[in-house]
Amino acid sequence: MALFLLSCNHPFSPKGPFEQQLVVYSVLSSARDLQFVRVYTNYDVSGFDPFENASDRAVAGAQVTVTGARGTYVFRDTLLPRSDTSRYKTPITAYVANWQPEPGQTYTLVVNAANVGSTSATVTLPGRSQTFSWYPGTQILDYPDSNKTITYFYAYTRVPQLTKVYTFQLVIDYVVLTDAGWQNRSIEVPVWASDASFQGTTYPSLQTAYGYASGSYTKYAYVSTLIRVSTQYSNRLTFKRIVFRLLQLDGNWYNYYNTVRRFQDPYSIRLDEPDFTNLSRGYGLFGAYTVDSVAHDYPADFKYNH
Repeated sequence: MALFLLSCNHPFSPKGPFEQQLVVYSVLSSARDLQFVRVYTNYDVSGFDPFENASDRAVAGAQVTVTGARGTYVFRDTLLPRSDTSRYKTPITAYVANWQPEPGQTYTLVVNAANVGSTSATVTLPGRSQTFSWYPGTQILDYPDSNKTITYFYAYTRVPQLTKVYTFQLVIDYVVLTDAGWQNRSIEVPVWASDASFQGTTYPSLQTAYGYASGSYTKYAYVSTLIRVSTQYSNRLTFKRIVFRLLQLDGNWYNYYNTVRRFQDPYSIRLDEPDFTNLSRGYGLFGAYTVDSVAHDYPADFKYNH
């Protein structure tokens, strides 16, 4: 037994062998005509702190394509400004292509990088939602003080069964006269506000879809947003319209978000850190979301215009 124990005296290291892999991120959007793909490699460090790595491991010169029912879209490489330079100082290396994905369509991403390898993934954009409705009607938007008993309102619609989760936004568009002329501006309405100074506010989060989607707002938060804009400008101001935007997330993006975010709370401890990827090789995410919206124009005699 003593000889056996002596022969098994090997040092333990928690680090396994390093294998270089592609790391790819892309989220297609039906709301824009410019799509992005970011291609990286994983990295190793001498110790156990991943922040030892001080250089961005972006892959340049890769072949990136997305194929759908209407053809294949070839991405070109570009540089994007980096807003946070606390760790990496160089601009962001990315790949872009000009085209607008269609709701309900399936797309396949293929990435080939010399000396690193290749990977692929497929995603289907959620389909469009059906007709939107306002409750209790648009009068509360135009004349919020007309009914004192109503304290909230919401917009709702039916969504395809494949939609797992959604989120939403309520945005007010307005124009203001400045020294440079009329300027188009907008502001998002919180779903809840503690007071008119916006010291405490709540904005929409992800919601589970059960065949329908809705976004509820307190009338107080809505009126406080209007007052906030109206008191900010002493010159001419015209509120143009209010827009409710619905964002439907595909299952890949939801699973990735759920894996990364759901276990980060102050009340539990996980010794394992689960990962999610829908790429054939390597790590990352190929996701998508569909945006639908409904707009309501304000009347010419809107109370908060001046």
